[in-house]
Amino acid sequence: FGSSDQCHFGHRTPLATVCPRAPAAHPPEPSCAMLHIYRAADLHESVALQAKASEVGFKVVGSEVCFNVQLGRPLDAAQEVKLQYLFQETFEPDMCGSTSFLCPADGASILEVGPRQQFTSAWSTNAVSICHAMGLPQVTRVERSRRYLVKPATPEAAAQKFAALVHDRMTECVYPDGIKSFDKHAEPAKWTTVPLLEQGAQALEDLSKKEGLGYDSQDIDYYMRVFRDELKRNPTTVECFDLAQGNSEHSRH
Repeated sequence: FGSSDQCHFGHRTPLATVCPRAPAAHPPEPSCAMLHIYRAADLHESVALQAKASEVGFKVVGSEVCFNVQLGRPLDAAQEVKLQYLFQETFEPDMCGSTSFLCPADGASILEVGPRQQFTSAWSTNAVSICHAMGLPQVTRVERSRRYLVKPATPEAAAQKFAALVHDRMTECVYPDGIKSFDKHAEPAKWTTVPLLEQGAQALEDLSKKEGLGYDSQDIDYYMRVFRDELKRNPTTVECFDLAQGNSEHSRH
């Protein structure tokens, strides 16, 4: 699968940020549940990301992508080779393998972000179609997560602040232990009311920032008029999320 805006693999990851590995990557062991295939990335080489990370007290020293492959039944040896071929770089196959390239050491740790488990991404739908066309009908879902090796530069550094820089909170989440299964779902948060009547537009601004709803000033003015002036009640968090979805660029298309 090729590069995307978030994942470009044209450059070799510096050796200082990766673990020592065997000269050649081997196909992953067969499994009936989940396979993890790792590919070295250069996400950490982004000047903009390094600058933003520095602002919240972190240095990004390495990165990789993990392809989380769900299987309905085991692969045979030939199919394992096919699956490995699909994910590895054409000219750098040794930069793809079944174990991580990142070595947490000297206070560094790995932060992994990826699509929420509850919804199959469009990328996964295409990836599964390609797998089936390649003779891999056992593949039922493939999601791509991004893994960052980060090191705190100050004692006040908080991982949550760095995580907010590298994922979309509406469609993605942080995976502290990696993606183990697509079957485990977090308990849905209970809906609440947003204190718009008591706090005014600030209540909507705070909710938008906290949940990544993307409200702009025009949205907030309109929702204030609807709930405060016409409906004369506070909106619920469910309504606010629904409005954000309905007003998104994707929905407008």
